[in-house]
Amino acid sequence: MTPDSVASDLLPVRRVLPNGLRLGYIQLPVGSQAAALVRVHAGAHDTPSEYPGLAHFLEHLLFLGSQAYAATDSLMPFVQGRGGQLNASTRERHTDFFFQVATETFGEGLRRLLDMLARPLLDEAAQLREREVLQAEFLARGRDRETLCDAAIGTALSAAHPFAAFHAGNRDTLPVEAAAFQQALKGYHQRFYHTGQMELLVAAPCSIEQLLELLQCSECQLPVAPAVARPLAPLRADDGAVLHLEVDGARPCLNLAFALDGLPDQACVALDVLGAWLASQASGSLSAVLRETCWCDALALRVPYWHDGQGVVVIEAQLTEQGMADRAEVVAAVRSWLQFMTLQAPWAELWDEYVQIRQRGLLGKEPLALLRYWIDPAAWAPSIATDRVRQALQALGTQITEAKPIVLTVDGVGGNQCASIASTQTGFALRLAPERWPVAGDRAWQWRLAARNRWLSAHARPRVAPVAVPALCWLEHDDDSRGQGALYLRWQFATDRPPAGLWHALHAALQVHIVAAVQAGVELRFDDLGSSWSLMLFGYAEALPLVLQDLLDVLKAPPIEAFDNGQRLLGEATAPGANELLIRQLLRRLPMLVEPAAVEDHAVPDQPALERVWQGAPWDALAVGLPAHLSGPLQDVLAAMPGRSELPVERQTGHPLRYQWSRFGNPGVETALVLFCPLPVRSAAVEAAWRQLARLMEGSFFRRLRSELQLGYAVFCGFRQLGERSGIIFAVQSPSASAAEILGHMEVFLESFAASLETPSADLLQVLCAGESANGLSRDLRRRAEAVWQARLAGCDAEHPAAVAAAIATVDVVDVRLQLRSLRAAEGGWHVVANADAPDGRWQQR
Repeated sequence: MTPDSVASDLLPVRRVLPNGLRLGYIQLPVGSQAAALVRVHAGAHDTPSEYPGLAHFLEHLLFLGSQAYAATDSLMPFVQGRGGQLNASTRERHTDFFFQVATETFGEGLRRLLDMLARPLLDEAAQLREREVLQAEFLARGRDRETLCDAAIGTALSAAHPFAAFHAGNRDTLPVEAAAFQQALKGYHQRFYHTGQMELLVAAPCSIEQLLELLQCSECQLPVAPAVARPLAPLRADDGAVLHLEVDGARPCLNLAFALDGLPDQACVALDVLGAWLASQASGSLSAVLRETCWCDALALRVPYWHDGQGVVVIEAQLTEQGMADRAEVVAAVRSWLQFMTLQAPWAELWDEYVQIRQRGLLGKEPLALLRYWIDPAAWAPSIATDRVRQALQALGTQITEAKPIVLTVDGVGGNQCASIASTQTGFALRLAPERWPVAGDRAWQWRLAARNRWLSAHARPRVAPVAVPALCWLEHDDDSRGQGALYLRWQFATDRPPAGLWHALHAALQVHIVAAVQAGVELRFDDLGSSWSLMLFGYAEALPLVLQDLLDVLKAPPIEAFDNGQRLLGEATAPGANELLIRQLLRRLPMLVEPAAVEDHAVPDQPALERVWQGAPWDALAVGLPAHLSGPLQDVLAAMPGRSELPVERQTGHPLRYQWSRFGNPGVETALVLFCPLPVRSAAVEAAWRQLARLMEGSFFRRLRSELQLGYAVFCGFRQLGERSGIIFAVQSPSASAAEILGHMEVFLESFAASLETPSADLLQVLCAGESANGLSRDLRRRAEAVWQARLAGCDAEHPAAVAAAIATVDVVDVRLQLRSLRAAEGGWHVVANADAPDGRWQQR
């Protein structure tokens, strides 16, 4: 498939059904998964002002059962039990609900989705429990840098606008016990959850006639009503502002925010154009210039609010020490660049590369990602009026140029230098103060468009060649790969790990190329797996050898400044920060921690150290789905790869520690704990039983620890592979429980779940049977490639995933019960990482 054929294959067919529901449909090839997304055109800004958070609260409640499906058989446990994915999101003026599953179970999922939206139970006892979940989420958001930045920006608006109000919701704003609140909750649902305010998008390998027939069933019937007109308050920041915000653990950053209003319809697309060019880190880009001046490590465009031609647009710069001192110069440079890009840049070149980027990006998207792209008003489509986008970009530029921005500096200096503001307006305690802004120097910036991304247009010279590299496993993909391919490389380290800062140095050097690869339709990932490094390229197959070729010089000899960055980034990685949820930080560290303790080289990362690492590092590779004419170009690149080509050998790991505890960070307002239980034996039969066990436990664990015990809103379990080891993860972040209490709840859950397996319920047996297809060998290229690569990382051959899929069909309750006993006995070891010390002497703390 060529990128320019995306219009006919991946563009949704849209129609309005007789009941007023807007429908978009994409027919996918046989073998694809299926996805659905419902957008309700109402959100946080549409709730009664006396009940902040009501829209978000209702989003949570809808998952707790409906008239046709009890809570234990509702959409969430149904999708979780079948290996799918689902979520929901409440924004300012819309709320989205979405899921993706195997095609054979899609109809049952769609029935559950539409029934829960139309006929929720809204049980008051369940509301009381779920309110505690929102309270925990509110407490976490009160320490999140991005949330606090948006709240601080809201304080600088000139007129009352919902953006400046509190919408998160908490225990105080959701008086479940009050009759007036219940009336408001049901009134909001009745006002907005109907066909006039809803939009349904589906991507599935079936005909639209089959979909329309499914929508006729009773569970899929939605209330019918006309669209609701909603007023729009003016959005202004007439005088701008210069503010300083302190957030514990935050790294220095600068937010340059603009309040925009009265823009034409295509302004959201124009903003997407601007964002695509802002993301570029190529020569001549804004990122490259600010990096060369040692002011900034990274740039991003955020749009925390956008609706009907008005919005808040934020340029966020991660500052260096020098950039912190020269913030006025940074602001002047960014504003100068914005003026150039919106009012002076050559439109034809700007638009042409943007269209190429969007075409490439669409080719590799999964069904759900496709729907989330097309539901956005900023989505590019082949039919879009180019001239109108250009005019909208100029209107955007005029407002940005003439406006007084809100300039917000954020850091984690501490010491309460800023006064704390606990206002009803923001709902969060802000350590915020006005700041005196220095005058910027009179520097004349000479901007130009960033260098073109050659991966969008260049092609590897095709050549079919026999696979002659022993360390390369080449797998053809039988099904329609839609032009996609996957390529994996691994460098193994036997006894001595490389200097810790080296991986960070290479990762920093690759950042420039990660953005360019994404824009060319290729996902680039470079992972530290503890005893090995892994490079992954997935996406537009024709570009993969080209991208890998251009990465060779970076891998062999990164820029000298990358080594300094590596040391700094290593320090940041080993200390928790406010930029990311704590539990995600723990999960990211786990792969290094579960590997056997090897001797770690503490040498300063530099070019000689990197060369020593490459000299002793054997590599192996996997290519999946690439057409035969790329076999020659790919092997040419691999021949120049650093390290030496060598078939992987099974690593002798020795007997694992049974109970291992790693501490990351210090006890704080919240406690996060992740327990990883690796497989005791890596055989197809054991892995199959553990995968089924994880699927059986996922919904029950979530329900027990999140809904019933109300430990927090970040609660999950599931089967995962961390580096070279697979197993089951249990994770909780809680504002109320200690690490010892969280671990205790996990162990009690495992005990009670083991008891439930002695006399399994019909629901549990149904999930076990459904898992046979959900866990089967996927025909999706990405899932198949990932399964084979994980098998190779674990020392298994390429046939291992097929063997697991076959074994899953034979797993019964007796097998699951036996493996749960093995898990509880820690036969494969238990590895905990938490922001607290081990609670007792059975743990060996690292």
